[in-house]
Amino acid sequence: MKSIKLFFTAAVMFVSLNIIAQTANPVQPVLNAYIELKDALVKTDGSLSAQKSKTLLGAIETVKMADLNADVHDVWMKVLNELKEDAEHISETKEVSHQRDHFMSLSKNMYAVLKKAKLEVPVYYQFCPMANKGKGANWLSMENKVKNPYYGNQMLTCGKVVETLQ
Repeated sequence: MKSIKLFFTAAVMFVSLNIIAQTANPVQPVLNAYIELKDALVKTDGSLSAQKSKTLLGAIETVKMADLNADVHDVWMKVLNELKEDAEHISETKEVSHQRDHFMSLSKNMYAVLKKAKLEVPVYYQFCPMANKGKGANWLSMENKVKNPYYGNQMLTCGKVVETLQ
């Protein structure tokens, strides 16, 4: 009798974990790695940014196309090569200004993907008007408070939330 209960308990756990795995957002690991990269840029740490970008590249490469819903899949296919290219460039240098240049494009493409993804928590799309030689640039954050990855401590709070993705 104990072995039957143990078997059923194991079966229920297996099915539950499988359901959770299927419903989890497949781009969440990419978002998590992106946020770690953004935080390294906020610290103006080129070495850490390069390291976090390698993690991001790994997360991008592990996304399974079959796990994406149709809307996210379409956008993902359009921006995938650019996401990889920007992550590679950031990982290959410790020069923060160059990393930040690629982070602008990376952020634009991440926004496009996350705009279509069903997110379980809010993600804040933020904007700094001073970045990009006064043309402005955006980034994504898990917190409403602005921490500017383009200027770090120089202008940490320069910017505003322009959209909340959910």
